[in-house]
Amino acid sequence: MTWQYTPFLTLTLIAAVVVGVAALYVVRQQRAYEPVPGGYTAVILSVAICWVLVTYALQIGSVELPQKLFWYRLGYIGFMPVPVLLLFFTLQYTGRDEWITWWSIGLLLLIPLAMIGLVFTNETHQLVWTDPMTIDNEAFVALRPEYGRAIVAYVAISVLLGGVSIALLSLRAYTSAGIYRRQAVLLVTGTVVPVVAAGVYFSGGNPLPGLEVMTIALAVTGGSFCWAVARHGLFTLIPIASQAAVEQMDDAVVVIDIRGLVVNVNEQAEPFLTVDSDEAIGGSVGETLRPFAVPPAPRSGDPGSDREVVTNPESGRSYQRTGTPLTDSDGVVMGQLVVLQDITERVRRERRLRQQNEQLEEFASVVSHDLRNPLNVISARSQLARETGEVEHFDALDRAADRMDRLIDDLLQLARQGQTVDETERVSLRQVADDAWSLVNAPEADLQVESDMYVEADRDRLQQAFENLFRNAVDHVGDDVSLIVEPLEYDAELGVASGSADANGDGDGSGDEDSDRTRAGFAVEDDGPGIPAEERDNVFDYGHTTEEDGTGFGLAIVKEIVEAHGWEIRSVDGELASTHEEGEYGGARFEITGVTTAQGLALGETDVGFDFS
Repeated sequence: MTWQYTPFLTLTLIAAVVVGVAALYVVRQQRAYEPVPGGYTAVILSVAICWVLVTYALQIGSVELPQKLFWYRLGYIGFMPVPVLLLFFTLQYTGRDEWITWWSIGLLLLIPLAMIGLVFTNETHQLVWTDPMTIDNEAFVALRPEYGRAIVAYVAISVLLGGVSIALLSLRAYTSAGIYRRQAVLLVTGTVVPVVAAGVYFSGGNPLPGLEVMTIALAVTGGSFCWAVARHGLFTLIPIASQAAVEQMDDAVVVIDIRGLVVNVNEQAEPFLTVDSDEAIGGSVGETLRPFAVPPAPRSGDPGSDREVVTNPESGRSYQRTGTPLTDSDGVVMGQLVVLQDITERVRRERRLRQQNEQLEEFASVVSHDLRNPLNVISARSQLARETGEVEHFDALDRAADRMDRLIDDLLQLARQGQTVDETERVSLRQVADDAWSLVNAPEADLQVESDMYVEADRDRLQQAFENLFRNAVDHVGDDVSLIVEPLEYDAELGVASGSADANGDGDGSGDEDSDRTRAGFAVEDDGPGIPAEERDNVFDYGHTTEEDGTGFGLAIVKEIVEAHGWEIRSVDGELASTHEEGEYGGARFEITGVTTAQGLALGETDVGFDFS
């Protein structure tokens, strides 16, 4: 037995080894996890291509005609089923399993089986080849048979089947995106090359006499398949959810397979990714999704969805994260569908509802406690008035009735002001403050407004807040109180509002938990003795007052109005009045932050200050 060497022999054997290794890798994946559609068909196809390449390499290496015919005949065992196997794989890969029936399988497999039978009986009918001979093409001694009518018919059928596979794979490439498109493009390439090679071979355009370019082209098919496996996740990334359904959903959707790899995302999911959407496909879920968006892994035997409300620490928005196990027809977990739905507004409404429920409880407490005292006074004094007829009892009755009237008015106002603001308008802070000041009966007092800023607010409710703050100052300081309304402009370097207690370094620390938020807005300050540090956390509570005839609802109403706008309020030390000889400053100062300007900038959450035009 005589052998020869040619570089074509080495290249063909290398291609055979690579295709064989890829087939073993897919087998390992298929056995380790749930089988992927088309996986085992691809393995059989790879084995067939590997068989063809090995036998062709041995045929190239041999020199004598009987040896070449021996390997040539064995090569047809793997070569004949390739077009049919390629079509079966394409149908499975593109999701057209309904086309694969026992009738179609049996009919199509008859073609390669019949051709293999003709190959091994060719001496009796010579329908496959005739007059085989060896030629020296200056590269190696090659076999050149004359092909019979059966092989010509088989090639025509093979081109037809290959054309169907190319069309289906091309459609998959056109309708897919990201890594799935790259997979399909590689498979199209691997299918087109052998079809083109067949045309070149039978048209007489063979570049080297005796070189079977169709067989060599199968190495390209195997190489494309291997590259798709190794680089683009073929049979590792499972198409477990409909791409069309994922793309059409309004919420962010991420599909994860059982290995924890991202296999599909829609456009709405891009804000939750740490990389581009194309790069995310095939990546680990822990590396491609932001931490708050990563769900717990699905548990085998537990078909229920995992639901959790999560918050984006960067934007502060809330999302309903739902992780739903994806199972096959037998209930085996294949992956997970993660949906992220923006529920920020719902969370805010629920928070507001809780606040209103708490407010209702406060109302009940106030009605049962604060109104009972004047009612007791009225009951006792009315009895004494009947018995004695003294005028002082009637005066006490009037005072008790007045207090009840003030309490009822404040309670009604508190209920109205606590409702969420739905509509706002562009209002001048100076004008609203001046209008509120005109309703405060304190002719000896003084108000200075140092701001021409415009804000988006409910004008009437903002004016009510100013009125309550001004009256609170008059009630606690006196008729000659001096007040100032000034802006708090955000300072990007300090991370707080310039002019605020935080920026000056003398805050009381009550806002530490929100230190990561900006404090732009405006402040109202008086020149009185201020509020003791131990009472600052309580001044906004319902019914809290230091005055004997006070209702304790003035500042509570202010807080309700502020929070109804989505703003924040706190009490800090002021700087208008020196209350001690040592130079320490007092005065009650209320800072309102998170305000939205008329230009639509949430100054509590941006780096932009107020427009003082």
